[in-house]
Amino acid sequence: MQSSHLAIAAACLAVAIYAQCTGNDHPQCASWITNGFCSNANYTTEMKKNYCGVQCGLCNLDGTQTAAGGGASLVSCTDRNANCASWAAGGFCTNTTYSNAIKLLYCCNTCRPSLTTTVAPVVAPGR
Repeated sequence: MQSSHLAIAAACLAVAIYAQCTGNDHPQCASWITNGFCSNANYTTEMKKNYCGVQCGLCNLDGTQTAAGGGASLVSCTDRNANCASWAAGGFCTNTTYSNAIKLLYCCNTCRPSLTTTVAPVVAPGR
């Protein structure tokens, strides 16, 4: 009886560890996102966190979950492009043509407030 409880506990722990954010995306993540991985309902949120958590906007680089990923806190982030303010004024942060991952990749500090107030589906570029 004890061994079956131990086996169930070990299986639950393995699932919990598997679904955690790591802060490190799979090397192929960028190409998967281009093909709609983040918005594909056939993949669970846990799978998205595990393989492309950061670029799907579900995980922070430090391994914590974003608000979209079920977490309560957000770590600070910076814009990687000097044009983010003008892009945001032109609608970049709310444009559904770009995925949330792309918005966060280039203009995290500028776009994140609009992305965390309403969690919109992630749309791959060109779709």
